[in-house]
Amino acid sequence: MKKITTVFALLLTMKNVTAQVKIAAKGGWNFSTANATYADVKQPSDFTFGYGIGAMAKILFEGVLHFSPSVMINKRGFTIKPLTGPNKTEQYSIVYLDLVPSLSVDFPVKDNSFVISLGPDFGFTKFGKLKITDNNNVVTSQKLKFGYTEYGMFDMGLNASIGYHMKKVFVELGYMYGLASINNNEENDQRNIRNRMLGLNIGYYFK
Repeated sequence: MKKITTVFALLLTMKNVTAQVKIAAKGGWNFSTANATYADVKQPSDFTFGYGIGAMAKILFEGVLHFSPSVMINKRGFTIKPLTGPNKTEQYSIVYLDLVPSLSVDFPVKDNSFVISLGPDFGFTKFGKLKITDNNNVVTSQKLKFGYTEYGMFDMGLNASIGYHMKKVFVELGYMYGLASINNNEENDQRNIRNRMLGLNIGYYFK
């Protein structure tokens, strides 16, 4: 009898937890750049447009606090205009798989809510391109090489967002602040490059 009672209680708990989990798809556009320093000198940089698509879960902790992890494929990039050297512009385009285990807080507004989220951003990549325009206006393109002495396959940052959530649809504005240089060869070439991204996403709750 005790075993039956334990199993029943476990199933009831799982049912309650499942009922408090919401799953959503989301996607949108991003506006990204980089904080770049070459030999400790900050370099001018421009924004580029990209996109993002992925999924999110929303799991109730207690009250207005939720665990809101997301998995996104983001294409982001930036253009650097070196102050010295043979290049006029260096335009990067990189596709990342971003894992963002965020915590979120809901602020109810009638049947809807404003939601603020904050969490780390772990990015992974093997896909990127670099287009260089030199001082003679000669343009060359190449695939980025990733490795211990090349560009990093791993990126890490902080992600914060604010959104307006209705019953099924939500809109969110987020900002990703890169904490790690994506250049693994900084010890030799003295180039520190850190991602920055502003994103606008629209989402839909399936459950």
